[in-house]
Amino acid sequence: MDQYICSNPPSELYRIQYSQSHTTFSTETGFKAKDTTTTFGFTDETKFTQAIEKHFTWGNRDASPFISLFSNREHAENWGCKEPWNHRGGKGDWALCTISTDKLEGMKLFKLSDLVEKLQVEIPERASQHIHGAYICLYGIPASAIIDKTSGTDVASDRDSRRESAIDMWDYLGECGDNDSHREMMQENYNTIIEKNIEGGW
Repeated sequence: MDQYICSNPPSELYRIQYSQSHTTFSTETGFKAKDTTTTFGFTDETKFTQAIEKHFTWGNRDASPFISLFSNREHAENWGCKEPWNHRGGKGDWALCTISTDKLEGMKLFKLSDLVEKLQVEIPERASQHIHGAYICLYGIPASAIIDKTSGTDVASDRDSRRESAIDMWDYLGECGDNDSHREMMQENYNTIIEKNIEGGW
């Protein structure tokens, strides 16, 4: 399936690693998929497609050869903070890892939206929100490509601080009084900043 490898990925991708994940992590070797033996030939499109669909099916227990990645840090943070794998409430036992794609030479990286378009991969509804921002890497990611690792607790704390800053900015607009044109100008100046700091609908 080398013909579907992504040739121009973003400079950084993000991985949410949690204790229940099938993907394992070590500081020496990096990330390793649960299945590292399944191969896909040039004509194995059906086999490849089925493996992708199983990978994105929540609750599927088959070993997957893929490692999921986000292209958007905010999206990754949102998903991590929700802890969808943890049915007993948030515990923060996860980490946000930043991966440099420049250091993935020799790795097989695929863009999910391209696979959906070219192979008609059917992603389950529960995972459909990830289609346009997800990448999958085959077999593993070397430790040398992981340039940052932040605990879930620190990610959540940082997000709370950014939200408070955004709220303070809105409060500041109240100091503009009854001058509507002044308020509108101030609001336009702050809209972009606020949108980047308040959680989206992921």
